[in-house]
Amino acid sequence: MLCHAFAQAHRTTYIEDRQDIYVGRTRVKANRGAGRISLTVLLSTAIATLILLSVGTVLFITAGANFRNTLELLQGSGKLTMGNLEIRLRDYVDPAEELAEFVVRLVEEGQIDLADKKQLRDTLLGSLGPSPQVSGVAIWDHERNPVVVLEDIDGSIHSTRSGTIPTDVRNQLALTESEVPKKPTWTQPAAIEGITYINMRTALYKNEKYVGAFATGIDVENLSTLVNEASGALGMTAFILYGDKHVLAHPRMEQLAERSTLDKELNLLFLRGFADRVLSAFPSRNTDLPPAPGDFENSIVEYNDQGYLFLTKKITGYGPEPWRIGVYANVQAVGDQFIRLLGSTAVAFLVLIVAVILGILLARYLARPIVQLSKAEAQVGDLDLENIEIPKTSFIREINDQIHAFHRMIDGLRTFETYVPKALVRRIISQGGSDAVTSAESNLALMFTDIIGFTKMSENMAPGEVAQLLNDHFAIVNECIEAQGGTIDKYIGDAAMAFWGAPDAQDDMAARACRAALAIMAKMQSSEGDIRMKISIHSGPLIVGNIGAPGRINYTVVGDTVNTCSRIEDVCDNVDDGKARTIILVSDQIVAEVGTEFAFEPAGSFMVKGKSEPVEVFRLLGEKSSPEGVDDPDPVVKEKLKTGGLKFG
Repeated sequence: MLCHAFAQAHRTTYIEDRQDIYVGRTRVKANRGAGRISLTVLLSTAIATLILLSVGTVLFITAGANFRNTLELLQGSGKLTMGNLEIRLRDYVDPAEELAEFVVRLVEEGQIDLADKKQLRDTLLGSLGPSPQVSGVAIWDHERNPVVVLEDIDGSIHSTRSGTIPTDVRNQLALTESEVPKKPTWTQPAAIEGITYINMRTALYKNEKYVGAFATGIDVENLSTLVNEASGALGMTAFILYGDKHVLAHPRMEQLAERSTLDKELNLLFLRGFADRVLSAFPSRNTDLPPAPGDFENSIVEYNDQGYLFLTKKITGYGPEPWRIGVYANVQAVGDQFIRLLGSTAVAFLVLIVAVILGILLARYLARPIVQLSKAEAQVGDLDLENIEIPKTSFIREINDQIHAFHRMIDGLRTFETYVPKALVRRIISQGGSDAVTSAESNLALMFTDIIGFTKMSENMAPGEVAQLLNDHFAIVNECIEAQGGTIDKYIGDAAMAFWGAPDAQDDMAARACRAALAIMAKMQSSEGDIRMKISIHSGPLIVGNIGAPGRINYTVVGDTVNTCSRIEDVCDNVDDGKARTIILVSDQIVAEVGTEFAFEPAGSFMVKGKSEPVEVFRLLGEKSSPEGVDDPDPVVKEKLKTGGLKFG
């Protein structure tokens, strides 16, 4: 409705040969000064400039090819080191899993008895002999009692007496059946007596019955010895990470540990606080490199103005977090050839950067006013005219003309916005515009508000004072109604009419109307002055939609419900004791619809023309969810609430 009216009133056309803007039938001289450049000329110049700059990309392509060759050299050496490291790692860790599977099978087949500790010890000692990396094993029965704990392969064994095993170790090992994995599973690292272990745990079953559990572990410290042996080629440093936040192994772990940050929960060193600053910068790596062969990841880390090539690979199956094995090396270690390559690459990058910067700056400069206008147009579609930002001028002729036309359109829309319900128009636009609005019968909630004694009050007031009083009053009414999703239909003198349930369907329209009325009452109570008002609320069938002549359409409601709601407002005079700032009466239909949300008291009944039965009327006191109803209720209402007067709902 609003946009259609404005389009009819402000048809704008451009006459380029006269360089004028016509608004309606009025010719408006455009603000066009000398020196403005045509968009076509500017774009042609920009394209030509970018083509000339693109010649520099030849150098970039050449340098890029040489750079890839250098990376391939590092990647090839790194891949060999990584392959060796992965093989050694699996050979080191997998025996623990094989041992767990071996014990599970022996218990299932009945070849060992958990009650025979000597047999258990001898069997485990024989199994641990070929696996020196296994730090120890523990078996406990179904009652969580330790059966055997081997600390080393020298045969030392704890008895099951609770006093011989440290309490913290006993608590860490002893788990219930529900806490133990049903098959050999690696769990997260854990510290026992200050030493961090990688743990393998599994339940033990015999004849499908849980009889106990088995645990083994590998000392994390030994992993650092392993990665130290894998380091060295082309100055590469090997490492193992636990997840993305912790360091599991490093060639210089013992020396760096004191200057690193410890995660006390896992007893592992944090990657971010690790004393190897190159490795600690790994989370900030740049992965925009040619892909590495296989399932490896290439990346570059910048530290102290030097680049370090990282080659890493994720390994799963050794705990809840994946491990990441990797190597890194300073790219300058490749030799003088790479130093010369960096020089040519720098030139290539310099040319590319200049071209990119110029292209970006030019593109942004060209696009800025267009983007701003596009954003402003979207805000116009939402009738958000208060926050619109429009560029003032542009040296490009066509864009400058568009900006001036848009400014005039916004000025016209802001004028129209004063005379139409903005919230209603927004909702109609969201539903497809005025063409989607059809008149139909629907059950709606209706509200009337009126100032008590307004005629007498305004007799001794100047016209300007009367207008200001009404404007301030309706501002309060409008704010409270729109906050509850209501629509102001019209203002009639000092009265206002609003409804709920259209154009948006509202299942709680009666409750919304009651909350709006209580909010108005609270505002009136806290406001200065001695204005008193009455409010009536009713619901029923109404015709709602576009009603009026083609040149003057209103989105409004008509029907007998309007007459009934108006009569309820008249009843307010019968219950007015002259003290309450606000009197709110509702029909029995509203009381039935809101259920138990609000507190009411009966106010009587009255006959309505055309109805055989009288309409029951109730006074709205407040919301039952709050003992005091509204935030600051009317003193008279507050007193009735305290005394526990008759309430319905």
